[in-house]
Amino acid sequence: MQHCPPRCPARSAVCRSGQPRRWLALTLACLAACLSGGAPASALASDARPSAEQEAPGFSLTVRISGLRNARGRVAVALFAAAESFPDQKKALAGKLASISKDRAAVTFTGVRPGVYAVAVLHDENGNSKMDFNFLGMPQEGYGFSNDASAPFGPPSFAAAAFRLAPRPSAIVIQARYLL
Repeated sequence: MQHCPPRCPARSAVCRSGQPRRWLALTLACLAACLSGGAPASALASDARPSAEQEAPGFSLTVRISGLRNARGRVAVALFAAAESFPDQKKALAGKLASISKDRAAVTFTGVRPGVYAVAVLHDENGNSKMDFNFLGMPQEGYGFSNDASAPFGPPSFAAAAFRLAPRPSAIVIQARYLL
C-alpha cells in the first residue's frame, strides 16, 4: 500500500507533530486511503497468491451512503479489515471516491474475501481532501461508519463498526451525520 508522501495535504492535515487529532484521525483515515488506492495482498482476492485456503474468489461489497446534505464535493469511503488498523489511514484495506447524486453516493469494492470489516466515510463538501473543523474542533463536514456506529467524542471502536461479509455479493448502507 502506498503511504502519503511528506507533502500530501491529507498527511499534513492528519499528522501535526506526529499526533493525529481525534476527528482528523477518524475522517481522514478514509480519505487518505481512498486517495492512495492501495490494498494489502492479504485480504483482496485479486492480489492473493494461490494456496489451498486462498483459492476462493473474493466478493463484492457495495457501500451506499445516504443522508448527504448536498451534492457538492465527493464522498471518500475506506474499508478496514482489523481493529489494529481502524481508522489509521495508512492501514486501510482499500479506499474509493464517489460522486454524489441528490443526497446519495455509492461505491463497490470487488475481490473482498468473506470476513469481518468496518467502513468509514467522509463527505468532503469543498473538495479540499481534508475534514474541516470549526474553532472548537468539531467537524463541519459529514461522516459515517458501518453499523451506524456512534462517534460523539471521537471515532467508534472497530467492534462497534464491524460487520461480517458473507461469501456472496453484499451491500451496506451508511447514514451520513453532520454536527453543524
